Amino acid sequence: MSKVYALASIRNQGKTSTAIALEQYFRKQGQKVACLQRIKGQYDGEQYLKNGCYHYSIPLEAVQNRDAFEHWLPKGFDVYIIEVSMPFSPIGSAFLDLFQTYNEIISADVKNSWEEYVRNYLLTYYQDPNIVTFFEKAHEKRFQEVITKVEKPLDTPCVDTGFILHHPKELVSDSFEPKMVLPRSERKVIAVGGFPAEYMDIFPNLKWFGYDYGAFITAIKQETYDLAVIGECINYALKLKHKPVDQPTICYQPSLYRDVRKRQTKKGSDRLPDGDLLSVYEKVRKTPVDSPLGNKGTHYESYNNRFRTSQTYCGNDIITKDKNFVYCNGWILPQYLIREGLLEV
Repeated sequence: MSKVYALASIRNQGKTSTAIALEQYFRKQGQKVACLQRIKGQYDGEQYLKNGCYHYSIPLEAVQNRDAFEHWLPKGFDVYIIEVSMPFSPIGSAFLDLFQTYNEIISADVKNSWEEYVRNYLLTYYQDPNIVTFFEKAHEKRFQEVITKVEKPLDTPCVDTGFILHHPKELVSDSFEPKMVLPRSERKVIAVGGFPAEYMDIFPNLKWFGYDYGAFITAIKQETYDLAVIGECINYALKLKHKPVDQPTICYQPSLYRDVRKRQTKKGSDRLPDGDLLSVYEKVRKTPVDSPLGNKGTHYESYNNRFRTSQTYCGNDIITKDKNFVYCNGWILPQYLIREGLLEV
């Protein structure tokens, strides 16, 4: 059994910085640590990689029961740290259900009005009073507060403005049995942008160009390689003129080569109602992964595909095969591509 630390909160509270600080604490003790996130696309993953962390994405199908979660925990680590974004929502709450205890991350500037702040945030974002139910449900569990962005260390767990974690031994954890073993391949891979970091485990010879698409295109023209992985970047207006002609290519930003439209997510008062949020929560936990999750026109409609992965582009299949290219309309894990026969290892 291995310890899994769940760090949960709404956005912009300091979960990622806390996770990295906790990872560094355990690493200095000589322990091997895996950092996990529920699938969020390109956001935040780069911070883990820049800090030398092992990083893995946990798909929505992993929340249905304890055994399913363990099958997505990579074997070979002493400690696991999972960042649960938006835990007071249908999907976030389903992830939090896996744990008997968790660490609630709270920014110092809202500490004294935390409950009111969260309730207002949720009501503004979701436009549905039922959303508060998930906050109340989370607080029925045993949890440890971790205050972030503090000027001076406190007597309780906290992260200061220098990103130093204090009192890490007081953070709480649960125990699980990791079962996932990723395949390994000696194929030469070149990659750019944001993509699931599992590729780096599967292909140890992977050469990542960060977000330097120019250098990547030069490498495509000059180097010999077996597979190209073209990841996401924030600039959805970016177009690449050169396209690999023969070698297999996985592309996580179809707009680089195709005329596709990014799905727009409205927030606050401009946001469409998400439908019955409690029903979405029940579907996440209890219905088959390939069954519909959201009603037409709501945010959760984007999860209505065989992987329950939020689709980035409107009116496009979750995966499109076009000659040597595989276009991924969302954060499709390489495990899924291998299973579908679209990625050779």
